[in-house]
Amino acid sequence: MAFLEIDNMSLEFGGVKACQNVSMKLEPGILYGLIGPNGAGKSTIFNVLTGIYPPTRGDVRLSDESLVGKKPFEIAQKGIGRTFQNIRLFKELTVLENVMSAFYSSSNSSITDMVFETGKFHAEEEEVKIKSLELLKVMGIDDLAAVPAGGLPYGKQRKLEIARALGLSPKLLLLDEPAAGLNPTETRELTDLIRKIQKDRNITVLLIEHDMGLVMKICEKIYVLVQGQLVCEGPADVVQNDKRVIEAYLGVDE
Repeated sequence: MAFLEIDNMSLEFGGVKACQNVSMKLEPGILYGLIGPNGAGKSTIFNVLTGIYPPTRGDVRLSDESLVGKKPFEIAQKGIGRTFQNIRLFKELTVLENVMSAFYSSSNSSITDMVFETGKFHAEEEEVKIKSLELLKVMGIDDLAAVPAGGLPYGKQRKLEIARALGLSPKLLLLDEPAAGLNPTETRELTDLIRKIQKDRNITVLLIEHDMGLVMKICEKIYVLVQGQLVCEGPADVVQNDKRVIEAYLGVDE
């Protein structure tokens, strides 16, 4: 059984068809790629998966439970974490506080515990701090824990956003162009990190990325989206040699 299944999903904005009859099946513990030209509808699929947009038609199921109609925070609590194409950190908070914020969605402390700062609240706060520092260490930025997030170099902000997404303990991690704006060295580091995170935590990853070197290197299966429709799926060697994919990226010789 697929871990996550998108079943004949379409999303329309008035007369604009952002996605048309998209069907995908993601198995547990696999690293998937979602590629396509600009405007193909890739981020739209992420927005449907995370409850930002409800689909016009079709269904999205996580472990055979429909996500359609659920709010973004409910979907996050069910185990879907994501990053964004445009980084969305709490820039005034420290690096550590940004990661800690992800853990509060599953807090066991009541409002009363928080207001009166009970022993239960302090114990949980300390546990969250330890776990957050561990995630920062995985991403190689634990030495920057006390730095305001807005003061980080761009590449480290990308790493912080992934660390925060991991704070949700996701079963499915959605990465929206994580290598955008990175230099070649940073891209290589991020490539290794993504693969390590996916293997060590045995989570499912769906990756949107324009860096084809990164995608072909680490993705076990790739979906190709063109003008809102899936035109190809398979391992890297199949996708690279598919005529429809070549035409979508390079055009057709008249």
